[in-house]
Amino acid sequence: MGEESRPQFLHRAWGFDLDRFFAQVNRIRAALPEEIQAANRIAQEREQVLESADAERQRLLEEAREQAALLVSNDEVVRRATEQAEEIIQRATTEAAEIRRSAEGYATRVLANLEEYVTRILGAVRTARERLSTGPLQAEEDQEEIEEG
Repeated sequence: MGEESRPQFLHRAWGFDLDRFFAQVNRIRAALPEEIQAANRIAQEREQVLESADAERQRLLEEAREQAALLVSNDEVVRRATEQAEEIIQRATTEAAEIRRSAEGYATRVLANLEEYVTRILGAVRTARERLSTGPLQAEEDQEEIEEG
């Protein structure tokens, strides 16, 4: 629309300058493609930032899951090792008690045999002392009695 087709009385009828108004509208129209492009760039950058943040979030979540799985796995290994250690200690304690009982039994048998042997030797020593204390004649008589007997 040209300036000539607009009525002049409308210029100030509504309280503002129509020429100035249309000049502003034309400037806005001219600047609008730049603003739209800038808005599109900002929207694209925003989308890239969001995608990057989402990718980072996914990576961190996966890393956290892996770390949790590793910790659970380590806890399981520690639990199993503890159970095995307790089983080994229990077996060792049982075996040690059995060995101790066997050793005590063996020592008791050895000491009983030794006691019997010492008792026989003691008896022989007493007999020898008695013979020595009774004199040679008595020993000869005892010997004769044994031979006759």
